[in-house]
Amino acid sequence: MLKNAFWLKKNIDRKNIKVLDASWYLPNINRDAKKEFHYSRIPGAIYFDIEDICDKKSKLPHMLPNQKYFEKKVSSLGIESNHTVIIYCKEGVLSSPRVWWMFKYYGHEKVFILNGGFKAWSRANGKSTSGPKKYINSHSKYKVGRIQSSLNVTYEQIMISKKYKKKINILDARPKRRFLELEAEPRINIGKGKIEGSINLEASLLDTKGHFKQKNEIRNIYKRILENKYKTICSCGSGVSACAIAFTLNLIGNKNWSIYDGSWTEWYLKSKN
Repeated sequence: MLKNAFWLKKNIDRKNIKVLDASWYLPNINRDAKKEFHYSRIPGAIYFDIEDICDKKSKLPHMLPNQKYFEKKVSSLGIESNHTVIIYCKEGVLSSPRVWWMFKYYGHEKVFILNGGFKAWSRANGKSTSGPKKYINSHSKYKVGRIQSSLNVTYEQIMISKKYKKKINILDARPKRRFLELEAEPRINIGKGKIEGSINLEASLLDTKGHFKQKNEIRNIYKRILENKYKTICSCGSGVSACAIAFTLNLIGNKNWSIYDGSWTEWYLKSKN
């Protein structure tokens, strides 16, 4: 699930390795991930834009696309179903878990996160390149594997669970001050609040300086929070940092989780209406 920068330096020239830059920032952060990709990136890296490879029909931000669209967009990046995909982002492991989850959902077997991201690559004296990325038409025909539909849960499914009092854990990865309604949400027209019964687990608590914490540390975090073995619903503002919770649960062998893709953005809008 995790690869380090030294492993990538050793293996980056292998033909079956595809490196994806999954950098992304909240709308209130004055940074353009796509421009930064052109300015500096790992050699051979491909930019994976979660604002483009998403459900275009949804009014919610960067929702999971359907199978046909995912296959089309991933094919256009020159990726094949048997490729080993290594995902990184500029800021440690901020958004790479989101793309890991997308590939995981669509049954891609060999998908990994670069622990520490681009910063770790730089610290390992990895080379970088810049300038426009030229894509070669490789005629790739990416086909998804066995879809893992249980890795995504809808608003309606959560409401059914609540209606029939089915016991679940809802973990919210947003920063603590947003969860406690002490700070405004970064999206226009999305108010403060939280899903009833949810517990806050700020995503930043799962890493140290952009590297995921050791497994024993992660186990201790969840041991304090999850005192039962109920299914865990991973949420946040719009389904990005929630994937850090999902990834770390998976990392320690807990497979009983789902991402709530709509997260607080959808919950607020539906509750408001």
